[in-house]
Amino acid sequence: MNRLLLLLSAGLLAAAGTANAQYVTNLTLLKNQFLTGEPVVAQVTIINRSGADVVLGGHGARDWLQFEITEATGRRLSPVTIGSEKPVTIKAGAANKQTVEISGGYSTADLGTFSMVANVLHPITGQYYMSNKVRMTITDTKSNLFDQPFGVPAGFPNAGRARRYQIILFRELDTLLLYSRVTDDKSGAYLTTLLLGPVIMVSQPQISIDAKNKLHVFFLAQPHIYCHAIVNPDGKVFKRSYYRDDDGSRPSLLMAGGTGQVIGGVFFDPSAPPPAKKKLRKASERPSGL
Repeated sequence: MNRLLLLLSAGLLAAAGTANAQYVTNLTLLKNQFLTGEPVVAQVTIINRSGADVVLGGHGARDWLQFEITEATGRRLSPVTIGSEKPVTIKAGAANKQTVEISGGYSTADLGTFSMVANVLHPITGQYYMSNKVRMTITDTKSNLFDQPFGVPAGFPNAGRARRYQIILFRELDTLLLYSRVTDDKSGAYLTTLLLGPVIMVSQPQISIDAKNKLHVFFLAQPHIYCHAIVNPDGKVFKRSYYRDDDGSRPSLLMAGGTGQVIGGVFFDPSAPPPAKKKLRKASERPSGL
């Protein structure tokens, strides 16, 4: 799966897709409910039906992907256009899936229900072809687990400014989600809102700020699986690692020496393949005499 370089800008839509579409385009969202200020992650699948290879993007090329967002009242927001420095080639008849994080030029600042479509440029004709419509809901809630001020250290934008780390527990249908948020201490404006992951509240999350003003959050993400997330003063996740509760050795977060480290448990890689099952030996393979 490729990840696009995001070049966010406002622009006007070109011609819409026609009945003889050059593409079959499908838009999905990784989820449909977002907190205020949270980036929207979308997946756009493009099937090239033009009969020829298509090259999208590349250095100096025009932006080829546009997201059109409409409020429930029918008012359209300024479209978000996205391009890529690296060209994307879609062979004739082939499909290509792109995962795009929509932020910067557009953020989920307004509450309510919205609809979204993706428009994909066909560079030969100059037309945009429209995807299906998806809906999303923007809601908000206040910090309810952690709220502490900190100063932005040197090496980060706006060094010296007063900020606040906030941790939010949010229920989405039958799932509890844990969010980190950085706000401006003076104005209260939301600067970043990021999903840390699902959480099981059998044990209370451990939350601390280290000597470099990085936020450490340690929580139970799945049964017997714990997540250690470190958030930078700019609100971005610096590191995310996982640990397994192994044979009664329960991991926990220890703040010492100006930083945080996990003690106990066993490091766990969620992307690693499961261990191979041991094969049973056949009776014919047994040593003689057994």
